[in-house]
Amino acid sequence: MHNLYLAALCAVVPGLGRKQIVKLTQRLGGARAVFEADAEALRATRLVRAAAVENFIANRSAVWPQKIAYFCQQEGVRLVAVSDEDYPSALRQASDPPPVLYVKGELPRTDYCLAVVGSRDCTAYGERAASYFAGALARQGIPIISGGARGIDTAAHEGCLAAGGRTVAVMGCGLDMDYPPENSALFRRIVRQQGALVTEYPPGVAPLPANFPARNRIIVGMSQGVLVAEAARRSGALITANIAADEGREVYCVPGNIFDHTSVGCHDLIRTGAKLVDTPQDILEDKDGWELHMRRHVSQPTIFDAVKLEKDAPAVPVTELGGRLLQVLQGGACTLEELTERSGADFAAVSMELLELQAAGLADVDQAQRYYRR
Repeated sequence: MHNLYLAALCAVVPGLGRKQIVKLTQRLGGARAVFEADAEALRATRLVRAAAVENFIANRSAVWPQKIAYFCQQEGVRLVAVSDEDYPSALRQASDPPPVLYVKGELPRTDYCLAVVGSRDCTAYGERAASYFAGALARQGIPIISGGARGIDTAAHEGCLAAGGRTVAVMGCGLDMDYPPENSALFRRIVRQQGALVTEYPPGVAPLPANFPARNRIIVGMSQGVLVAEAARRSGALITANIAADEGREVYCVPGNIFDHTSVGCHDLIRTGAKLVDTPQDILEDKDGWELHMRRHVSQPTIFDAVKLEKDAPAVPVTELGGRLLQVLQGGACTLEELTERSGADFAAVSMELLELQAAGLADVDQAQRYYRR
């Protein structure tokens, strides 16, 4: 039920915002409580702007959780929340992971996945390169992540499937739509071959141009490395490569024909630090460094990490006041004064309880000794 209402919260547009939704579910005691909350209760959390609250209240009547549940049951789709064990761990560590995913099929359970991206309007050379790399790496047990689009994406999915591998297509629309329509048979094969179709968009959402940059961050987030098989200078694949660099993922590029404009984007990426690869072995030999590379770029724990840690960590006994303070800190860092006000306890009691929580490893304070966090 939590995942269903979490999906409903995310489906309200304009809504509350992805990161705010997870904080609100912690503050108010669950996704259903947030979905059904009145404007006063939402404003009282101080987690969202008044305008966002008004938009949410005005638009939520158009979203029926029962409709989402019916779609998932009829189409064999699962809702996977960021706090669930089978949520992709690499995606959870990204800077902006979706609170919930719609998944049809099986998500890969492995330490390494490779994204293969490139232009929709590609050459035969680009298609061949994408298929070649995807197939060779799939035979080594590496799942291939791509976007299900025509061109390079299609070649990567096809190459992986032909090699007997598992692939994931991340969609920029609801899973009730096959986009592009000519790939409907491909999408069915992906699911049959123990891969998955994934999206953050609820049923009924069309493949609007604005959806695809957000889709690309999921492709990157699910992968430890990104291979750009072919890209022009103004290709969407370059946006994906830039997201990958920002997220600490390795970026690989296949070199192309110097006389062909579809190779210019890859060559620009190579000049600025992407790794040139001309055989799948180049990536396999570099694979052992992926995890270390990601660790160097992982940011401080986010609210999404807190959800997962809270679910998995063994319980530590705390007092009633300690529980209230931790509940307040679920919404973000607070000063001692803010904790005193929100908990309703006196200053001295809060100070002593914070020391106990820090000793138990349940709370921390910044170097300036001003802001406490969970």
